[in-house]
Amino acid sequence: MPALIASIDEIRQQAQQYTPGTPAPPDQELDREAFLRLLVTQLRYQDPINPMDSREFAAQLAQFTTVEQLISINETLAAQTDAYGALAQGIQNSVAAGLVGKVIEAEGDQLTWGGKEPVAFRIELSDAAQQVSIQIRNEAGEVVRTLYLGPRAAGEYDVEWDGRNEAGETLPAGTYTIEVLAADSNGETVAARSFVRGRVTRVTFGPEGILLWIGDRSVPMQSVRGVESGG
Repeated sequence: MPALIASIDEIRQQAQQYTPGTPAPPDQELDREAFLRLLVTQLRYQDPINPMDSREFAAQLAQFTTVEQLISINETLAAQTDAYGALAQGIQNSVAAGLVGKVIEAEGDQLTWGGKEPVAFRIELSDAAQQVSIQIRNEAGEVVRTLYLGPRAAGEYDVEWDGRNEAGETLPAGTYTIEVLAADSNGETVAARSFVRGRVTRVTFGPEGILLWIGDRSVPMQSVRGVESGG
């Protein structure tokens, strides 16, 4: 009497053995048609004197039903995953597009100085610092201004730069870089972060993800931590 099929690998091997034509590649998954074809082939080539036991046949039919149900579940889950992914992406794109004209705050170290209005940004200290200062550099990397904040406790602080250098002269509009320098009473460095702000002028979608543009400077969507109407 033919033995009950024990595993998917065994089923695949028997299907390739009994089915005429070119065998399927070793890495091809067994689908519902191959399983059913195997079952019919076993019935066709069974010994007429010693046919397959009805209980064994029922067990193989049950196994076929189980395989078909699993395939259907996998197909349904795959379709739902694709649908949910497309929906989430659509929602994210819509939210990003709605940020045009809004003022966002994101972690970063680049300021866009427009030449008139002071530039506001925020810093965060991980611990108390005896002395805190902020160096502002131009595009050539030269320090054009140092802002001294004195001793500060751990936490966040709003800072503003008026666009002037150490001599009080108004600097050209452009992109400037800030660096927060903080040290405790023992002279040890205190970790600090900076958060920049700006009005979103456009949004782009590409392989690098969603980018929000503040002038000619891009900010990744995932870096945004606050949004304001901007007035």
